[in-house]
Formats: sequence, C-alpha cells, structure tokens
Amino acid sequence: MAAHHRMLDAEAMDEWGADELSHAVLLRLAAEFQGFCRDLLDACVEVVFAAAGIADRGLENVFRSHNVLRGRRLDSGNATKDNIAIDFLRCGLEVWVELGTHFPHQVRGWISTVNLLNQARNGIAHDVEAKLNLLRRDGHSLSLATALEWRFSLDELAEAMDTVCSTYLRTLLPELVQW
Repeated sequence: MAAHHRMLDAEAMDEWGADELSHAVLLRLAAEFQGFCRDLLDACVEVVFAAAGIADRGLENVFRSHNVLRGRRLDSGNATKDNIAIDFLRCGLEVWVELGTHFPHQVRGWISTVNLLNQARNGIAHDVEAKLNLLRRDGHSLSLATALEWRFSLDELAEAMDTVCSTYLRTLLPELVQW
C-alpha cells in the first residue's frame, strides 16, 4: 500500500492510472481474503481428521478430498457470505451464526464489507462499469482509502473467524491442546 501512495503523486499518475491501480489492489484484497478463508477451512478439516485418528492415510485422503472438500464453493466461487457459510458448515460450524454470537456489534459491518468487496471484485474482473458506478453512487469510491478501510474490516473479520473456529473446535474436541 505504501507503494500505491508514492505512485499516486499528482504528477506521476493520471486519474485513469490511479483507478487502475486501486482496482488491482481491490482484486488482490478479494483474492487474499478468499485464500484466507480456504486456508482456515483446511486447518479446521485437518484438526478434525487428526482427532478422528484414521490410521490409514490413503483412506483419510479419500474422505477429505471426495467428501469434505469436494465441490468446495471457495475453490470455484468468490468468498461471499453464503459461500463461506456453506463451506464451513462442512465441519459443522455455522460460522456467521457464531460470529454474530461472539461479535454481535461487528458482524453486520463485516458482512457489508464482504458484500461490497465482492461487488467491486466482480465489476472490476468482468469489466462491468455499471456495477462499479452503482458502488460509487452509493458512496464507495473504490480508491486506495476504500481498499484500506475494507482491508481493516477484513483483518478484524479474519481474527474473529479464527477465534470462532478455535472455540468451535475446542468445544467439539475438548482434548484439543493447541489451535
């Protein structure tokens, strides 16, 4: 992000270039958050399988790849509220319900950020200016400032998701020593 600030020198970049750079940052933010969600789900699945104690690693891999992770929404779609919910439910975790229980004052804002980021991501990635204009009309400039605001919100959400996953797994598996 610091490089973005330096590049936005009025003499160094025109408005189009600044928009394109901001769009690249927003796309990267969406990709990073989606990757985080996948990695967190992988970690949850790993803990559950380790606790199950399946001695045959091949059998464990069959269950993991053909049952638990097959058709995972986060592998083929955006990290939307629904896709996140559906994928974490594979471990029995109602992630948004738990987030709402543990973080009742923040969850609406996080859901809004996830929705806005995905709208921006789709508008940028599919070059649909009408979607981007709708976001702008609603007060979301799709600038570096917006990217930083959304990143802060997603960082908080990521920490909260880690917390609810840990709490859930410790309840499910009381013998779990470390998350």
